[in-house]
Amino acid sequence: MPAKKDPQTRLIDAAMDLAAAGRWHDVTMIDIAQSAGVDIGVAFDHFKSKADILRQFVRRIDRIVLADLDPADFDEPGHDRLIAVMMARFDALAPYRPALRSIVASGSDLGPTDTLRAIKTHFGSMRWMLDASGFTTGGLHGSLRVAGMGTIYARCFKQWLVDETADFGPTMAALDRALARGSEWDKRIGTGISRLSRACGKIQKKCDRFAQKCRRADHAEQTSPSAENNSTAP
Repeated sequence: MPAKKDPQTRLIDAAMDLAAAGRWHDVTMIDIAQSAGVDIGVAFDHFKSKADILRQFVRRIDRIVLADLDPADFDEPGHDRLIAVMMARFDALAPYRPALRSIVASGSDLGPTDTLRAIKTHFGSMRWMLDASGFTTGGLHGSLRVAGMGTIYARCFKQWLVDETADFGPTMAALDRALARGSEWDKRIGTGISRLSRACGKIQKKCDRFAQKCRRADHAEQTSPSAENNSTAP
């Protein structure tokens, strides 16, 4: 007999089932709790809103993709590995595609706060996908990479939602093209940041030397005979 799912898992599953069966806009937290067979108070302890459920669903997909990574794949070129990771993400999402279509159609349901949280979750996922593909995501360059990957994924996600092929070939082709273009921009940005960093380093050195000269001049002025005479004058 399979183990009973925990309340959080049951609530997420129920939410996705209800989204697939009708309009996500019309689904309430009470509907989700009742469908999951979870007490409403317990449901409240786990999720405060439908947006909370969706964020946990995204993290579920993150875990599925990351848990399925093969360490041997890290030897592959970054471009190829990133395509493999992102296509694995689409494969993990495939069973929920009807639900996701309903949710996307009701995207305007999100208020300002939930929208900001959704964006944070989205970019957090993209950071993990890039890390898993061997790309660094720290610093300014890394943050720009995450933002670029987020944009690419959002566009390919729309393609995937209407891709009816068995292997999602058109989605993969769109992803390949977008990543190739993104790679060129990534190189340019990396070069630009390196030049800017060197320029800032030179400016910093000049500022340090100037500050050092000022300190020496100030010290010399304070220890000069005239300064001593002035200090002892009545």
